[in-house]
Amino acid sequence: MRIAVAQVNPRVGDLSGNMDKMLGYTRRAAAADADLVVFGAGSLTGAHIAGLVDSHAFVEDAHEHLRTFAMTSPIPALVSCASVNELDADTLAIVPELFLAGERSLESLGAPELLESDVVPVIELADCNIAVLFDGHFEPDTELSNVDVLVEMNRDAFGDPMAAPAARGDLRPLSALASECGAHVVSANQCGAADSVVFAGNSTVTAPNGSLMHASPIDEEDLFVFDTAPGAVHEVQQRPAVELDIREIVWRALVIATHDYVHKNGFTDIVIGLSGGIDSSVVAAIAVDALGAAHVHGVAMPGPYSSEASLSDARSLAANLGITCDVIPITGPLEAFERVLAQACEGSVDGLAAENLQARVRTVELMTIANSHGWLMLNCGNKSEAAMGFSTLYGDTAGAFAPIGDIYKTEVYELAQWRNTHDAVIPQSAIDKEPSAELYEGARDIDRLPPYDKLDELLEAHIEDEMGAAELIEAGFDPELVETVLKTVQANEYKRRSEPIAPHVLGRSFTRDRAWPITNGWVDPALA
Repeated sequence: MRIAVAQVNPRVGDLSGNMDKMLGYTRRAAAADADLVVFGAGSLTGAHIAGLVDSHAFVEDAHEHLRTFAMTSPIPALVSCASVNELDADTLAIVPELFLAGERSLESLGAPELLESDVVPVIELADCNIAVLFDGHFEPDTELSNVDVLVEMNRDAFGDPMAAPAARGDLRPLSALASECGAHVVSANQCGAADSVVFAGNSTVTAPNGSLMHASPIDEEDLFVFDTAPGAVHEVQQRPAVELDIREIVWRALVIATHDYVHKNGFTDIVIGLSGGIDSSVVAAIAVDALGAAHVHGVAMPGPYSSEASLSDARSLAANLGITCDVIPITGPLEAFERVLAQACEGSVDGLAAENLQARVRTVELMTIANSHGWLMLNCGNKSEAAMGFSTLYGDTAGAFAPIGDIYKTEVYELAQWRNTHDAVIPQSAIDKEPSAELYEGARDIDRLPPYDKLDELLEAHIEDEMGAAELIEAGFDPELVETVLKTVQANEYKRRSEPIAPHVLGRSFTRDRAWPITNGWVDPALA
């Protein structure tokens, strides 16, 4: 039997566009004499449909497109689609359902959520028995006998522990499964991104002896064809799995996330504030890799405490990336705001209010430019700053999308170093300089935050490993530092809710995995 696997990048809710894309792949598969084409879970609707799952109108529309696909596809295809199922006489539920669609036929294989945990649908096609798994719906002790091909229809995403090994090329679970079943194992996944979700790609086929036959890219669409008969003409060339550098995986994931957020929401260009610091430098490089230099517009906005070195680094970065860098000082509008607000602020705008005002003036400039051209504004905040509330509401928390919003500061430096090994676009001086928001004379981040290496180590233990104060102290962290950091993280939940979404690539996302209540009177007993 000849099987094609299509790894596609759908747009959530674009039923017609996704259907046409899938039909294009079925036609290519048919041209390669494939008997079946397999798609990743949710390829028709998009996998991250969120609240659309509650819309019966959307589900009905999806099924109409599924029927059109079935009537049009030249060969059978394994697809999934949200369906309305009757749980009992009074209860309806919308759950994923599996279908064999094509050649003017549409056959339901059942809804995995409603099947017993050890029940796996098996279809017979071209004298081949094919077991179909959906999105991890498989118990380790499930017995599969007389199966020639085992198909996994997945929607694995970065940030999901189940997806991480596959994204890194670690295919040992599939290798073991193939050997145990004595069957070819197909893992079909999506690529691309939807809002904060970045799909892991890496669709594979593993031979019955456990060897990898093919692995798709983590961030590109792909179609590959293989024969189940050993030595067949169209059998995929065997090759070893490639262990990717984690920094490359993260970079490529952030690039596709930025590209898809911009383009799938109908935009072409972005604007970004260039401070000359590490964060805006990395975001600008990601944007250029995602969109192309012609679609990235930088703006340097020096203020009363900005250094010449920072402006020089911003200009050097722009020149290296081939993007524009308009210089629009904030001094004039800042003075106007201070003058107008002086009386309401007890005679003058000073201290923290004056610092935050600078950040908000910069946002006014960037958003005005974005609105004038129909561009999106990218945010340059990172996860360490978000955790500690080291940002200005409606200032540097503003923007449509935050490419590094889920990346710790120390990881931002690692990404910059990795990107420069391929093309030294980020000035070394921007990497080497001491971090500073330059909002007051002699400002340094370390004036108000612990050193980032110590801070990030503690934050990772607290956020990613869910360690409380007592566990952190027992693990060797300084008790005073633990108290300061944990109380600060909890106190700034309200601020994080006002930040733009960020692609979830590593660890636990504040928005998806760790949204603590804003109004929260609980104090860790170890800190009380």
